[in-house]
Amino acid sequence: MKKTSVLYLLFCCICAPCFGQILVDPNYTVERLVNEVLVNSSCAETSNYRSSTGTNFGVNGIGYFESNGSKFPYREGIVISTGNAIDAMGPNIDIKTAGDEAWLGDNDLSAATGVSSLFNASYIEFDFVPKTNNISFNFLFASEEYSEAYQCTYSDVFAFILTDSSGISTNLALVPESEDRVSATSIRPGVPNTCEASNNKYFGGINGDGSAISMTGKTKSLVAESLVNPGETYTIKLVIADNLDTALDSAVFLDGGSFSIDVSLGENRTVRTGNPLCDGEIFEMDATASGAAHYRWFRDGARLHHFDDLPIVSVTEDGTYEVEVEFSATCVSEGRVEIEFIAPPQVAEPPIDLNVCDFESEGQGLVDLSENTPRIVGGQDSSIYRVYYYRSMEDAENFENVIGVPGRYLMSQPTETIYARISSGRSCHEIASFTINLRQLDFSSTLQEEYILCLDGEGSPIEPRPQMDTGLSLTDYSFTWYHNSISAGNLITNENQPFLIPSESGIYHVVAQNLLYNCEISLSTSVITSEPPTLFEVNILSDLFADNHSISIDVEGPSEYMFSLDGFTFSENNVFSNLNPGGHIAYVQDSNECSILSKKFFIVDYPRFFTPNGDGINDTWKIVSLFEIENPEIIIFDRYGVIQHQFNNEMGWDGTTRGNKAPSTDYWFSLTYDTKEGTRKVFKSHFTLKR
Repeated sequence: MKKTSVLYLLFCCICAPCFGQILVDPNYTVERLVNEVLVNSSCAETSNYRSSTGTNFGVNGIGYFESNGSKFPYREGIVISTGNAIDAMGPNIDIKTAGDEAWLGDNDLSAATGVSSLFNASYIEFDFVPKTNNISFNFLFASEEYSEAYQCTYSDVFAFILTDSSGISTNLALVPESEDRVSATSIRPGVPNTCEASNNKYFGGINGDGSAISMTGKTKSLVAESLVNPGETYTIKLVIADNLDTALDSAVFLDGGSFSIDVSLGENRTVRTGNPLCDGEIFEMDATASGAAHYRWFRDGARLHHFDDLPIVSVTEDGTYEVEVEFSATCVSEGRVEIEFIAPPQVAEPPIDLNVCDFESEGQGLVDLSENTPRIVGGQDSSIYRVYYYRSMEDAENFENVIGVPGRYLMSQPTETIYARISSGRSCHEIASFTINLRQLDFSSTLQEEYILCLDGEGSPIEPRPQMDTGLSLTDYSFTWYHNSISAGNLITNENQPFLIPSESGIYHVVAQNLLYNCEISLSTSVITSEPPTLFEVNILSDLFADNHSISIDVEGPSEYMFSLDGFTFSENNVFSNLNPGGHIAYVQDSNECSILSKKFFIVDYPRFFTPNGDGINDTWKIVSLFEIENPEIIIFDRYGVIQHQFNNEMGWDGTTRGNKAPSTDYWFSLTYDTKEGTRKVFKSHFTLKR
């Protein structure tokens, strides 16, 4: 291609540091951009070149670019922008927002996209006459609207508007395999907490500071393509505009030399593409082109001389077929298609009718239609042949409205006919039908949601273990039991009864199959274990001789526990207060009432009075639970300090002193004992003798 030396002199002088970013020259004419840059082929007859941009407002949005050694996907091409074309040059260090509202949009773009409120439109338009039946070219879209979260809501608009001689227009700038326009909203990476990604596989990335272009983000290289009629005059308009406002420029980059007028031989016909041909079929390839001098055909790279100069050929063998259509020594168009033939599929065994059991009396039920797949496929290669299920013969014939999840088909009528098609996608096929029946069952199970397995202190189950009973009859159902999940590896062998006695915790599943209708239901329950505590202690919280005696029952273990004192009601509270002196029993029980442990403890205290009158009640004074005290020494004396009695570990004082009855009055005592820390301690108090 021709280059202007002015371009190189300009950038050598003022942009020497820009190596690694594209260079843009806004001075090319539209005719030169079309013929020398975009098309660059003698096979295309172009004419009537037109363009528009913002030159009346001091902005030129159309230019030639070259990669300049950068990593930009295209070596050279055309840039069409909603701002200054030269602003597309990297690095990407600021946001470009050239143009104003006086620079209007484009009516054709609005009509083609259905988008109004357009500003700052730039376009290139020209006519061409294709000699063959297919055109295509490469492009990518870049925009400042990939900054922040604008991509979630806003996008500038562009289109490649192809108009035939009848005035019918089509937009070729579409997301692959869809009817969506290419834009910042239709191809984006997504923004956390704002919007999800959309067609992210076609997004080319967010550009960094060293980017080849000065745009925040871009798509990957895409292809615009359309079938055309050889010899017919077409117009194509490559147009872009800002939407809603004039801020945040966008640009479309066209790959230089990629505008190709080639031959379409039709879509590939392979197992991979889901539309192979079948043995016995004939595939016709039409390469008819206006003004063609010669046709050369190839199969897997080998020349097929017997097809020389034939525009239409028919084949019956696998292969990659190619054609060269020669118009002149400098104009040769090409076409290519992959063809694969397979043996026509057969229904190996007729499908069987299936029953759907309504276990819940809901008037509906789920059935696995794919139970018939192995019968239909038989020994045929499942990587080639699939079985598709339909509600009507017409849908099965037309390969339309397939039942998407045949493994969980919901039916809600007494009887339904299903049509099974075996084929390799849209290829030749066979169809077989079968009936599914909704069977109403009087079904009721006694299986509980949860069972408790009691364990002893060694972790072994305590008999009797719980019985997980479905309440169903062996006469009506067969049973298979599974532990944790329904899979072959979790099958519990030799368990085929309507009940199961578990030996460990987990989720248990039982599949009950109705013997009359051969349909099944799965039920599940959970088994949890309950064990006694591994640690059980009674801690006295109050001091000796306190006015309010309290204790806590402390446990450690894998279960939840309840507590009781002296056999009264169990509760979650493990602290007990206002205890009387003397012996008590602490109880702990797991919350599932599997086992009860007990422990005896004593509260040490002294009576505040005693009545030594021989009636057998309070006849002696003693310290209750004195044996809980280490090395006690007790001295009783009157208010004058005269010792009345002294004893160690005796039953108590009977109220006599040296054989004489002590008078009714208050007496004092001192208790000397060893603490847990090993020191001697003295406690003194008084009590009353009453006669």
